[in-house]
Amino acid sequence: MKLTKYGHACVFIEKNNQKLVIDPGEFTELPEDLENIVAVLCTHMHADHTYTANLLKILALNPDVVVIAHPQSMAEITEVSATKTPIESTQVLELGDFRVKIEVLDHAVIWKTSPCKNLTVLVDGFYYTPGDSFTVSEDAVKIAGVPTSAPWLKMSEAIEYTRFITAEYIVPIHNGLLNDIGHGSTNNWLKVGLEGTDKTLRLLKNGESLEL
Repeated sequence: MKLTKYGHACVFIEKNNQKLVIDPGEFTELPEDLENIVAVLCTHMHADHTYTANLLKILALNPDVVVIAHPQSMAEITEVSATKTPIESTQVLELGDFRVKIEVLDHAVIWKTSPCKNLTVLVDGFYYTPGDSFTVSEDAVKIAGVPTSAPWLKMSEAIEYTRFITAEYIVPIHNGLLNDIGHGSTNNWLKVGLEGTDKTLRLLKNGESLEL
């Protein structure tokens, strides 16, 4: 399987010539190759994760694509006429050749209360994203995405997340707000935090992949 990062929190996962897309939000410039996408998952309603324009681009080349999201996110994409699967509780879905476990929880608090619901996504034990949270997967994974920049984020929590989660590789995500200096600082702290563990920090630039 192969994971490719495309700006901010978006990743493409490839298996058996099929693709699964997670969080193609407004900070993501999609690649030209958008064929063979079987499903798109949006972790929550914020535009950096759920974005009509990018969903329409995907739908144009993949008319049978399924969009999976919480009803709050669905309300933001009424112009998208794809098949939609609303998620309001923990579910395991078979999407093409992918087996996807989705859990529903609260988005991390930015100020006083959580702004919306948030999905965590586990794909085939290969990739896990906590969405906008630091919820640690109970399942072991090959690759764990770790958010590194957000209004709700504290670096010490990101480091603790990477240390607690059972994963072979840690890939920084949710970092579209950072400039080169910010990337350098946050990535350095992740390296410090992972010292003494058996996890590997893998830094993926836009369009770069990790294949296992």
